[in-house]
Amino acid sequence: MKVDFIFDVASPNAYLTHKVIPGIEKRTGASFNYIPCLLGGIFKITNNQAPMIAFNGILNKLEYQNIEIQRFVKKHGLNKFAMNPHFPITTIQIQRGALAAISLDVFDEYIEAIFKGMWEEGLNLGDMDILVKLLTDETEINVNDLVEIIQSPECKQELIQNTSNAVERGAFGIPTFFANDEIFFGKDSLADLESFITQ
Repeated sequence: MKVDFIFDVASPNAYLTHKVIPGIEKRTGASFNYIPCLLGGIFKITNNQAPMIAFNGILNKLEYQNIEIQRFVKKHGLNKFAMNPHFPITTIQIQRGALAAISLDVFDEYIEAIFKGMWEEGLNLGDMDILVKLLTDETEINVNDLVEIIQSPECKQELIQNTSNAVERGAFGIPTFFANDEIFFGKDSLADLESFITQ
């Protein structure tokens, strides 16, 4: 089974999910198809809000979310995870870069470097110079080719279309998964997703 993974590296939960996906693939034989989208675009289309805005002023809600993240981190041994001090970061160039990496057949190398830089090393990857330096220092990717694609109208339009398509399928946030058109939202739905794959 192929599972579509709607993601934006802006979300810490996308990183946490990404780290446990290989285990699910190994246990189930499923493959995850990463679809770059813009979380901000999804929020805008669906009239949704980031938790830090939506839950602002609700006593104990954001504190509980932090507890939930720490439980997930402990359960899966994700000890390198650290909240990015520049959060929230604008990821439009990063997500276009993911599309460029797919077209250049270097996505796996790209996404590993990006998630590491964002959610382990605390880099401000919304800064294009920092993004380029990371990819130059940490990967074998032809960064000039990647940047050229990032700046193309076709890449920009593809990211917009991916985001719109995700909402049309039912997405309202990230991480979202589609397996045989069945939707699963959030890192805590992974157990249900795995059960669905193997049923």
